[in-house]
Amino acid sequence: MARKYPKYIKPTGNTLGYQRAIPTRLLHVSTKKLWTYPLGLPVTASDTQIATSWAKANEAFELHCKTLTNSSPAAYSESEIDRLAEEFLRRKGLQQGQFADVVNPELAAKEDAGQEQLQAYPDDYADHVIPEADEVRQALYKSGNRQPTVQEAATLRAWEAVQTRRSRRPRTLSTLWSAYIEYRGVDLATRQGQRIQGRWDKFIAVAKDVMVSAETPDHIELSLDEYIENERERGIAESSITRNLREPLACLRWANRQYRLKWRQIELPPIRNHQKKAKRPLTREDQQKLLDYCLQANDWGAATLLVMLQGGCMPSEIMRLRSDEDINLDAEVPHIIISGGDEGITKQEARKRIVPIVVGLDIIRDNIAEATERLSRVQEPSATISKRLRTHVSNTYSSHCLRHTFRANGASASANALLLEAIGGWSGSNVNRVMLEYGATGIGESETLKELQKESQKIHAHLLHPNAET
Repeated sequence: MARKYPKYIKPTGNTLGYQRAIPTRLLHVSTKKLWTYPLGLPVTASDTQIATSWAKANEAFELHCKTLTNSSPAAYSESEIDRLAEEFLRRKGLQQGQFADVVNPELAAKEDAGQEQLQAYPDDYADHVIPEADEVRQALYKSGNRQPTVQEAATLRAWEAVQTRRSRRPRTLSTLWSAYIEYRGVDLATRQGQRIQGRWDKFIAVAKDVMVSAETPDHIELSLDEYIENERERGIAESSITRNLREPLACLRWANRQYRLKWRQIELPPIRNHQKKAKRPLTREDQQKLLDYCLQANDWGAATLLVMLQGGCMPSEIMRLRSDEDINLDAEVPHIIISGGDEGITKQEARKRIVPIVVGLDIIRDNIAEATERLSRVQEPSATISKRLRTHVSNTYSSHCLRHTFRANGASASANALLLEAIGGWSGSNVNRVMLEYGATGIGESETLKELQKESQKIHAHLLHPNAET
């Protein structure tokens, strides 16, 4: 079976390349229809290596498209101009600092003594390999020393770059972040990587991509004040503000140590005490209202809500379900395994668990595959499901309330505490740890799962038999 590569990546012989069409709206200002970028990777490269190179190529493509519509250097950050210069060197087969050490010190001493040039200097080599730089200087002089376009600025910076060793310290905040992401091994092609990148993008939109200097901590703290005030005005909880700034601050602290920047400690301003809003369980009446809605809707959202109700699940857990390994709805005891998907991601190890399905089996069977696919495509799965809950049941609830509802139902039914913890994934039970060793087939036939099924039927009796006396 042929290996599937990310979008725009194609094998070219034994190596991989990135090729993408220039957007139709920009074709009138572009000299070519396709933009290519060699990744420098063999076709056997790992998925992580490919994802990292894909992110870099994608960023370079976006920057190229930007140059087609805006030529003013004022519209570009320092790091963007650096990247354009790097791309210029790459296309010409040149490298940063390759002529930095061409001067012979002994000849240089003779030159000083005899007041004559006996050897070629870095700028001589640079002039030879980048004649475009001299053309740019002449064009600027003839135009009354106007400001260069961004392409001209990148050419001049590339001319300087071949003469200068790469600085040990990154030049801007964004280059600090790029180094930090590489150090952390963050895969920007994954949902988690995109979430981390999004938090940085939100912060840097306020802080701007400034040059790194001794005064940077003052600038960052002023930017933090502005960022936090903006978030408070939007009604964002203090805990969420702190969480969203955790990664950017970790980057800056890491950079301070890594590059010996000698910054003082960067601190957040005092965060207000925040009383966490209690997550209310759904009333029995609202649970019936939710079930009626799911039976009528019979779609992927209904399947998601029904699994959440029966297993105290979160949308992110359902998003990671694997159809061949975790969804076992045709077993003797229909059930779903919450395992965290291929990467085994759950909030705690205890959250890995088995959820017997006793309510809405047909709806879940018909729609769960679409549910996992849909939830994996939205940016905030929990918000997507919360919207349904608020629209069709009550605007006082969020998706997290279903986890509390499951526990409240268990308490109301005087459920066996050990089995309740096993289904809901609370610490205190080792039932799932033992059962998960059976494998999918063994679990479906296990006596323990049948006990979980009986307990779940007891917990949800008010939905299975709504007219029975309680």
